[in-house]
Amino acid sequence: MEEMKEFDAPILVKRDANRPVETILFNRPEKRNALSYRALRLLVAEFERLENDESLRIIVLRGVEHTFCSGLDLREATFGEPIFNEELRSISVDAFNETGDGESTPRGKVMPRLVQEVLIRIKRIPQLTIGAAEGAACGGGAGILASCDYVLASENFQGAFTEVKRGLRPALLFPFLAKKFPIGALQEAVFTARSFGAERAKELGLVQQIAPVDEYENSLEEIIKLFLFNNAAAQQEAKRLFATITTPTLKEVDNAWEDHWRSWNSPAGKEGVLAFLEKRG
Repeated sequence: MEEMKEFDAPILVKRDANRPVETILFNRPEKRNALSYRALRLLVAEFERLENDESLRIIVLRGVEHTFCSGLDLREATFGEPIFNEELRSISVDAFNETGDGESTPRGKVMPRLVQEVLIRIKRIPQLTIGAAEGAACGGGAGILASCDYVLASENFQGAFTEVKRGLRPALLFPFLAKKFPIGALQEAVFTARSFGAERAKELGLVQQIAPVDEYENSLEEIIKLFLFNNAAAQQEAKRLFATITTPTLKEVDNAWEDHWRSWNSPAGKEGVLAFLEKRG
């Protein structure tokens, strides 16, 4: 993926000229960096490209304008046009391989599966991933942080899993979150749907370190330098060890996807999402 300018794409890629570090930025500030179909396609393609890049050691994931990611773009997922299956088969995602010619799949079913694919690729990619968690991270955005190897939160960080508030079963991210959070903490976050700050995120295990807003860049730079100081091959082996116990199986992922789709099409799910989009709740 070539480096893109802000007006070109919802994802920006910036490669450090002097170090084996790449920064991937969510670039939809008008949507609080919500994940569109195009953004998800670009993310999957970029992680696929980087899988065999032996010159790269660290990937930093962050959002523009000091906001991480507010999750899936629910408006596009709800009202966006279906996607022709011929296009879906060009994506290297097994779930789309069996779709029929001349048919289409609802955008609201495609986009959640691409969120899952991004999480899987973050876990499996050999490079260490750092989640630069500034501002808000909700739903799929918090799921991305949960898949990163290390997360640095700003003091003003706010996370949330709000599915039950929207009338949705919290199925889509569950296989990933259940391997990250203590079960009691995950129950609290899911059942209450309350937002939680940086200190609580650290207690939950979502965040490893917190930095003051005015010292955030320095703290991020310190982490990058620390990671680069250590042996690259040993780090990759260590990451593989963690991936074996924290990455859900494809069957678990596919079952969660179908479960989410049923919930999305339920009366409660439809009304809850519409109420959110219409700012009724």
